[in-house]
Amino acid sequence: MMLESLAIKYEVLEASDHVGGRLFTKKFSNTPYDYYDVGAMRFPDTPMMARAFKLFEQLKLPKDKYFFENDNSTLLYNNILQPRRSASSYPKPWDIKIPESFDNLTWNALVDNAIKPFAKKIAQDFKNNTNTGWKFMMQYDQYSTRAYMSGNREDTKSELDRLNMMPYPISVVNWLETFDKSTGSFDKALSEAVLDSLAFAFPVKDIKWYCIDGGSQVITDTMKSQLKYQPTVKASVTAISLVEDPDPWKTTVRLSFPKGQSKPYAHVINTSTLPCLRAMDLSRAGLDVDQSTALRELTCGPATKIGVKFTDAWWQDPKIMKKYGPIVGGQSFTDRMVRTVVYPSYGVNTDTPSAVLIVSYAWTNDSLRWGSLFGASTSDQLKEIVCRDLAAMHGFEPVEGVACLKSKWVECSPFSWTNNPYSMGAYGFFGPGQFTQVWENLTRPAAKDRLHFGGEMVSARHAWVVGALDASWRAVREILLLSRPKLLDKFEKLWGPDEDCNDTIMLRQIAMSHYLQRQKPKQSA
Repeated sequence: MMLESLAIKYEVLEASDHVGGRLFTKKFSNTPYDYYDVGAMRFPDTPMMARAFKLFEQLKLPKDKYFFENDNSTLLYNNILQPRRSASSYPKPWDIKIPESFDNLTWNALVDNAIKPFAKKIAQDFKNNTNTGWKFMMQYDQYSTRAYMSGNREDTKSELDRLNMMPYPISVVNWLETFDKSTGSFDKALSEAVLDSLAFAFPVKDIKWYCIDGGSQVITDTMKSQLKYQPTVKASVTAISLVEDPDPWKTTVRLSFPKGQSKPYAHVINTSTLPCLRAMDLSRAGLDVDQSTALRELTCGPATKIGVKFTDAWWQDPKIMKKYGPIVGGQSFTDRMVRTVVYPSYGVNTDTPSAVLIVSYAWTNDSLRWGSLFGASTSDQLKEIVCRDLAAMHGFEPVEGVACLKSKWVECSPFSWTNNPYSMGAYGFFGPGQFTQVWENLTRPAAKDRLHFGGEMVSARHAWVVGALDASWRAVREILLLSRPKLLDKFEKLWGPDEDCNDTIMLRQIAMSHYLQRQKPKQSA
């Protein structure tokens, strides 16, 4: 859409049979609300997400209110069940074994104590159009969340520990991770935890959440319908090669395809995930060593969802939900295998409420453990685990509850983004030091300025649509700086500036690529 608005001819090549990537909606039938979003499913209207909401407005997308919380949803940890409306945030009611000095502190307060000082500074960057908070956070990017919270660090400042409780004991850190995130997530970069907290709890009043009526795939389907040049699906790229010419303006990037065909392009923007890009033959793509290293090292986090169609929306039925009452929207959480249950926010107050429930949404290690059960031979085992966990989370009698859920079970659609050959992972989820030491190598072009890196992994807003939009903005701006400078003003007028990037930064990055591409590999003795 950006290229088309500038009258630049383009081709879109899609390896799968549909466009959209993680904007993928599984439809069980054509009945209204008989679906679930396998990928992106909710959007908070905050300054951080402004570019996404501008796109929604431009496309005139039908938005529904997304119910992020519901008082009747539940928490189940250590086999202790509590309704959200009265659930404790203290350790003792959950039988958490930690030092007594932490007994009177909530998990929310302890997480905020570590994360909020950075999040507030980043939020100020959005307000003041600065990067002071980002630079401050990058001073601590070498830490994982676990190491930052539990380590005896020399760089401790009082402003970063207002409770004066750090370093936290490992037992406390494990408790915080269990209630706040997913298993193993605290082993990733502290920076990721900060940015994730901003996505869900940007420091503004009354954050409004939305979902797209019809599913998030409506976003890319609508974009596709407005394109002059329609995408080519089932068009896998097997290799990317730089084809140099004595005349720099005639240098091209050649894409190769499975049946031996190939085609040259003046510029190529890659928007596949980085693992998928690395699966292509890049030996002649003109990447420098740092870029090749970044493709190998940058971490793509795992995620799974299990959507189940039931005969009816039993979670909204007061006759069934006797213990705490019906649930409309929101989420329930547990330390059992399903981890997170997401109740549909669409179809509420209609004659056709959705009978599709996301019975499990899992990330990191929790997700990896599900992947081995996503096959036909293990479908009965998966069903047994899900029904058992759902019965416990909703206060049903174990035997009768599982039997009831099985009787209402119609169809199951599990999906692993890690096992999906068109993604090989869900979204960027960087490890310690990867923002400062690795990531920026892919925010500059390769192949003599002809190959550009897009996709949410190359942005600072991982896992969100806005990240993909930001990365696309930068990639198109790179092309204009290099080949179409007369269109720069028009581009900014149509698509706005970027909060994280400007022409000075981009030109510096381009110059770095020029320098590194001139370096010759050292010969071994």
